[in-house]
Amino acid sequence: MNDLSSLFGNSTGLSGMLGDYSAIRSGSYKKLMRSYYGQVSDSSGSKSSGRSNNTLEKVLEERRNPTVSKEVSAANSKLSTSIASYRNALGTLQSDSTYTDTENGSSGRDKVKSALKSYVSAYNDSVTTAKKSTVTNMTSNVAGAMDATKENVDALKEIGITLNSDGTMSFNEKVYDAVELDTVKDIFDGNAALSYGSKVASRLNRISDYVPSATSTNDTTSNITTVSNSKSLMESIANLSNSGWYSKAKNDKGEEILNKDSVRSELNKYIEFYNSTIQTAKSSGVSGVISNLATMQQKTAQYTASLAEIGITVGSDGKLSVNKDTFDSANDDKIQSNLISYTSAIETNARLLNYYSTTKNDSSSGYLANGKYNTTDIVSSMYGQV
Repeated sequence: MNDLSSLFGNSTGLSGMLGDYSAIRSGSYKKLMRSYYGQVSDSSGSKSSGRSNNTLEKVLEERRNPTVSKEVSAANSKLSTSIASYRNALGTLQSDSTYTDTENGSSGRDKVKSALKSYVSAYNDSVTTAKKSTVTNMTSNVAGAMDATKENVDALKEIGITLNSDGTMSFNEKVYDAVELDTVKDIFDGNAALSYGSKVASRLNRISDYVPSATSTNDTTSNITTVSNSKSLMESIANLSNSGWYSKAKNDKGEEILNKDSVRSELNKYIEFYNSTIQTAKSSGVSGVISNLATMQQKTAQYTASLAEIGITVGSDGKLSVNKDTFDSANDDKIQSNLISYTSAIETNARLLNYYSTTKNDSSSGYLANGKYNTTDIVSSMYGQV
């Protein structure tokens, strides 16, 4: 933890945040700065109020808009994408379908090996990018994932994953080849609260609170749009999770087949609403919206493999897309079972997301997504709505 603290910086905690906020609101911070820099002398040793005021403004401007190098700026821009890939790779290892044999003859062992390689690659990319980034709210949670990895280093070593001195991972295929798949599955089990996979998932889900969105800078507008999108999303989920939606009819040859055009049409609506909900919910200042969005995306990531079987791709940004040709050539029963299983899994979080975006019952803490301080949060209530 000391190494991680020195790497990512230390947090002053709630008391520090309240102290800083109180000082800024009251104006005492600025007075203190003026008093200090009023004592600053120029090179000749004489005091200059013009110089001190200019210095103060420079310091305050630097705190408002800190300058960063091109490398840091690039890392800050890349970090959210790297973490999204990391989340998807973890979701694949937490999906039951990853550990089963496939129809084309490849074994579950081959799929798990590929998934582990992708996980190691995504983990390393996130860690390397986070080291160069100054987005502390996100990097601190990457550091938390690194800490969870250190705690489970012995278990990971059993399946062929070792830690390097720089915090990245390496994968040994020979060690993996001698391991039972259940061992890998248990390590990444998303349903076991104390598993390595669950600890990492909790960290990655927290990061969703800090992923910026370019859709809206107005929290009220964002919440209203989220309500509309999430309501439509729930209606589409209700259709796709209903077995009656997949009724079959006889074709010219007397064969009973699925009306794929109808299902694909509803699926396209669902994808549109899902992607729009992701875009708008990220700008919400309501923690209940953001937390359920993160869980919904995490569950979607867990179904990456089964969705791919019917032509649905989970992108690095968490959004969905469908390939018409792959979908149309997929087995009718697989389309039905995979869609029902997936949409049923995320239905609860979609409903909660809609509930919180509608009622705003769960207030956010600290600063909103647009950088404004939320004066209705619980911290402010403690201090008389300062």
